Amino acid sequence: MTTKNKKAIAAALFLLILFLLTAGCAPEYQEGEHEATVVVEDYKGRSVEIPENPQRIISLSPGNTEIAYALGLEDRLVGVTDYCNYPPEAEDKTSIGGFQDPNMEKIVEMEPELVLAGSMHEDEVFKLEDLGISVLALVPETLEDIFETLEMVAVATGNTEEYHGLEEDLSDRLDEVKEAVEGIPEEERVRVYYEVYSDPVMSAGEGSLVHEVVTTAGGLNIFSDIAERYPQVSQEKILEEQPQVILFPDYHGTADMLAGEMGDRPGWESLPAIEEERIYAVDDDVFARPGPRLIDAVEMAAEIFYPEYF
Repeated sequence: MTTKNKKAIAAALFLLILFLLTAGCAPEYQEGEHEATVVVEDYKGRSVEIPENPQRIISLSPGNTEIAYALGLEDRLVGVTDYCNYPPEAEDKTSIGGFQDPNMEKIVEMEPELVLAGSMHEDEVFKLEDLGISVLALVPETLEDIFETLEMVAVATGNTEEYHGLEEDLSDRLDEVKEAVEGIPEEERVRVYYEVYSDPVMSAGEGSLVHEVVTTAGGLNIFSDIAERYPQVSQEKILEEQPQVILFPDYHGTADMLAGEMGDRPGWESLPAIEEERIYAVDDDVFARPGPRLIDAVEMAAEIFYPEYF
């Protein structure tokens, strides 16, 4: 063996020993530290980079809070709004202020790894983003959007297994209702009036979640020809449409009073819904909040419209 070859072998052995010694000194990631990130596109078309399996999540809307709980993220949810009232244990979480006016300083102090924002949080989204905080803007407007939003949050948080189980359950329940009412002829479907507010009188138009709940449950929304989500409507139009079922939100136990007041309105005594006593107070949070309980609302509405099928 030449002297040159011996030197080459010695150099190679030295490098191998150096590698083995330094490899043991490489940094180790502790549990909870983030080795990687995931990128999710939100409803604003933003590609949001999120720490893998974020452990500190803040919700800026009641619907987002319900989505987080439905996906089994309650232990990672560290902050919610004053209006996040479902499930009941959400009210025990630390509040970051109101739905429309969250406390930005408090949010930053809580060091979230992910913030779930809503449709009215455009300023907050960009302010938090500028501070290096990952923010997903969630704006579900249809039942289909609800499923997409659940999947988006599941991917962002690493809870895809929980999503698949939830998606299967919700889809099965929704399909069961659709199959039960799909054979009802158009002329036999109940005409439905949903009163959002009484003074001025407001209802649910085509663009609203309430409209989709009503139609998915087999009803005919008498204001489906109005694109506005929650338009002000006339008493004359309601009388003209002759609704067979009236739904209205039960605000703090006012159901009996409002039902009686409707019956006393001029001309309303001749409405089929009044004559047949088919006036129902419903939980507005369930019927109008963009979250997984919208499937509950579809089931409730279908049972009200067509009790003989359920």
